Amino acid sequence: MTRTAATPSPRGRAFVMPMVLLALVVVGLGVGVAMSRFAAETKVYARQARAYHEHHAGMGLQEAIGAWLKQQTGRSIPDIIDPVTGHAMDIELADGSVVSVYLRDGQGTALADLSALPPAQVEEAGVILRNLATDLTAADYNRVTRSVGPASVSINSAPDPVIEAVARAIAGDRGEDFANELLRIRARAGAVTRQDITSAVTNTDLTNDQRVMALRLFATDVELWAIIVELEGGRGVDRGKLLSRYGGLARLRIGATGRRGSTSNPTELGSFLTWKDLGTDSDDFDLEDLDDR
Repeated sequence: MTRTAATPSPRGRAFVMPMVLLALVVVGLGVGVAMSRFAAETKVYARQARAYHEHHAGMGLQEAIGAWLKQQTGRSIPDIIDPVTGHAMDIELADGSVVSVYLRDGQGTALADLSALPPAQVEEAGVILRNLATDLTAADYNRVTRSVGPASVSINSAPDPVIEAVARAIAGDRGEDFANELLRIRARAGAVTRQDITSAVTNTDLTNDQRVMALRLFATDVELWAIIVELEGGRGVDRGKLLSRYGGLARLRIGATGRRGSTSNPTELGSFLTWKDLGTDSDDFDLEDLDDR
């Protein structure tokens, strides 16, 4: 007697197909998760490698800039940079490419992070920030504040709203008159000195305590500098082409050195407080781009 093979029932086939599809879904999800994890790890490694490269590039540039500054004994920073562009020095590399270094006054904005200030300075700086927050939009407020550096504001680079906010913190109801006097002197003289600040205090009939406060909050010797580094190609199609641009804020240890007329010790460059890739898409940038916020 011949036996015939049993044919699968429709119910069996209906059970197998969902299991196959489920297995395919599970495999697909596993592959997707694995690829996502791989992509995430790749990005992390890339960020770490980029951070490592930027850190050591910054350290190398810091040494080069520091060595250049030490050669400028007795000369203030404004005297040794281009007054328009801030160009300070060029470094020609072995492959013909050129690293150009620019310095700009980075202290013309108000300090917004007050966590490192002593209590007495926190109160003063807080009044300045409140004045700015009252007068400006959130976007404009961010443009005229910074997260690092000293509490004092550069009288020669601060925009009008910052001058007015500091003047009101110093002089109260006479703040507007004091700010107008300072701005008038700056427009006339180009560079405001400590003596000019004292004259503005006298012309506005402020007190001696307010004079002391004005000399403390308005800086004529800048400590915080924006340092911008640009790399231009030296050969082939990249010759003269801007290949990269980095920048950061650094505090120069001036003390009794580096001031106009000083011939004692050279100005020293402290560590970079911020360091960022500024890109090459535009010809210029705002100092707020250097901030870590």
